[in-house]
Amino acid sequence: MSRSGSDNRQRQETLSARFNDGEAEAIRQMADRAGTSVASLIRTAVLNVPATRATRRPTVNHQMAARVLGELGRIADILRAAAAADRVDPKDPHVAAAFRDLAEMRTVCFLAMGREP
Repeated sequence: MSRSGSDNRQRQETLSARFNDGEAEAIRQMADRAGTSVASLIRTAVLNVPATRATRRPTVNHQMAARVLGELGRIADILRAAAAADRVDPKDPHVAAAFRDLAEMRTVCFLAMGREP
């Protein structure tokens, strides 16, 4: 049976703490935004020491969500410019639905990246 980790592990003590659901989610989101583990985030904050490991790169999902978010912004800008130039009627139900859909997709992308819209 294989074991994970190292025989020369420097951190052999495990501590636990209790958090309510909101606190736990906030800590997880902070760690995710910082690109580090929850343990590293807490260790850095409590002991006021720099992180000992390099931070993780954003996941492909975060990178893709950011890319989609940028494209949604570009599309919304083009649609707004067309409405301002009277090329489309913003009161048209299809155009209004497109604006709503763009806003909803933007919100979903922000939430996927752990950010507030």
